[in-house]
Amino acid sequence: MKKVRLGSVNEFPLDQPRILRAESVMVIVYRNQNGFYAVENRCSHLGLPLGLSHVEGETVTCPFHGSKFSLCSGENLDWVTSFAGAKLPEWSRRLVAMGKTPTALETFPVSVEGNEVFISL
Repeated sequence: MKKVRLGSVNEFPLDQPRILRAESVMVIVYRNQNGFYAVENRCSHLGLPLGLSHVEGETVTCPFHGSKFSLCSGENLDWVTSFAGAKLPEWSRRLVAMGKTPTALETFPVSVEGNEVFISL
């Protein structure tokens, strides 16, 4: 694994996720009272960017199809609940899922050395 510097600790306010480029990977970096977490800024359903506008607490929601993921573990919490912001009825969720099964986001280890934050790719 390659270690890449993301910045200093004070550049990451508590509970305010940031989108950063780490080498060739776009990541969402999240810091809470338990530490730092990083997930790829790419939805596991269609590969579209997740963005910051749909983050609530430790959960990021895909703006395109509403799947929810844990920023801490990458775990899928709810799979395909909407389409372009419109809530989907239960019967149509399978159709929009396009046969794909719920999949976690890719996560990356984050470490702090002194006052510097690093991600391992």
